[in-house]
Amino acid sequence: MPGTEIRLALDAIPMGGMKEGAAGDEKVLFVRDASGVRAFQAKCPHLGAPLAKGEICGGRLYCPWHKAAFAIADGSLEEPPALDSLTRYPVRFEGTDAVATLTPEPAPTKTAGATVGSVLIVGSGAAAVACVKTLRREGYDGRVTMVGREAHPPYDRTKLSKQFLAKPTPPEKVLIEPDFDRINKVERIIAEVARVNPAQRDITLKDGRTLSADAILVATGSRAVVPNFPGKDLGGVFTLRSLDDALQVSEAAGEGRSVVVVGAGFIGMEAAAFLAKRGLSVTVLAREETPFAKRFGEAVGAALKRYHAGNGITFETGSVARIAGTDRVEAVETEEGRRLAADIVLIGAGARPETSLIADVEPDETGGLTVAGDLKLAEGVWIAGDIAAFPEKASGETARIEHWRLAQQHGTHVAHAILGRSGVFAGAPFFWSNQGDKRLDYGGYAKGFNRIVMQGDLAALDFIAYYVTGDRVTAACSIGRNNAFTAFLHLLSLGRLPSAAEIEAGADLPNLAREAA
Repeated sequence: MPGTEIRLALDAIPMGGMKEGAAGDEKVLFVRDASGVRAFQAKCPHLGAPLAKGEICGGRLYCPWHKAAFAIADGSLEEPPALDSLTRYPVRFEGTDAVATLTPEPAPTKTAGATVGSVLIVGSGAAAVACVKTLRREGYDGRVTMVGREAHPPYDRTKLSKQFLAKPTPPEKVLIEPDFDRINKVERIIAEVARVNPAQRDITLKDGRTLSADAILVATGSRAVVPNFPGKDLGGVFTLRSLDDALQVSEAAGEGRSVVVVGAGFIGMEAAAFLAKRGLSVTVLAREETPFAKRFGEAVGAALKRYHAGNGITFETGSVARIAGTDRVEAVETEEGRRLAADIVLIGAGARPETSLIADVEPDETGGLTVAGDLKLAEGVWIAGDIAAFPEKASGETARIEHWRLAQQHGTHVAHAILGRSGVFAGAPFFWSNQGDKRLDYGGYAKGFNRIVMQGDLAALDFIAYYVTGDRVTAACSIGRNNAFTAFLHLLSLGRLPSAAEIEAGADLPNLAREAA
């Protein structure tokens, strides 16, 4: 309640650290450093993680779940997936106690300087939303128009393949904000885009309308790939890319008994785990023997496969020959001659970046559009998210990365560029994946790797794996090692990560990260 006071002995708040204080059901997070004590909301504004279980690295507080980062000086947002800064509360001292009053301090009022008069955003996903939120947070008050084909208000796509499927879930549970358009003063147009013309700085809709603006962000994302299997159009055959897809899969799961998931990628394996929790018989059919082996290495992939098999998921190696049935699916028949009974088939065969709409720009071999570090495609036109093939700073590789948080980072970068801040994108890629009850974290970019430095107990899924090329670590994967992983991500983002040999020899990353600002 406003006006409630929460007190905590000053000695209970470690210097350079934090401590949660409570009064009844109300909680705040006290943070203490050489400049004093500050109090912030106790839960991350993204999904409500308890921030006291997070990590302080340099001048940043990292959320323990999804690595949103906030400046400990004032609670301002520094990295998504959160889209808002922390609420701050006034603190006074009484004797040896710090006392926070739960009347929020007013957020600093920002006014964007000389900027463009209008912004047009093509797409309504993670990059688009982050761009809008950043523009408004930074004080931009010009016209913002968002064009997308989905009628739903912007939503969090990462939730669709996880708990959303484990039980019937109303669609509003995944919305970014209950009234996104009004809150952020956005004109949202629900329409299909026919063409984006970067040279003319305009877009043409399929209904013939042409829209232009002083600045354009193209963030069209990807569409699910559906191989041309015989039977792919039968009832009960789904992809899982949009909220409408997820609602259809969840409804079918309420009546279904068995599901075959085609493909052992992240979305497929997440969906498999949560559909199994719902009580369905789940089979995963994939060409590769070990899921995730190419990305994480054979040992990590095998450990994850054992974990899922222990939770009742059956794995089959092979390729789809046809999906059998009359009106609805009855089975998946493989090229190897097996017949896998199913009343639901979920195709997780990857996604294709939506670049065909963009005039006079040829995609690279990954399907992405190659840009320099500023993400600019043409004067006044930027791209972000799945469609961008950009120079990834830590690895030195040109990368096209399909991560929700990276798309948000791109959108934030473009918003700053629209507001006149020059510079290259230097954010460290990160994603999380809920593999059943295990949260897997992955940071950095390793297109390939020569070896893996493994620390912890892989069999128990309590480990951190560092991916090494030469003597450079460019990525890490972890389950259950939040302290070390967060330190890795922080040091990677600063370009201050120790060598592979130093990490292998036991370098104390959390201690290094605490001092690295």
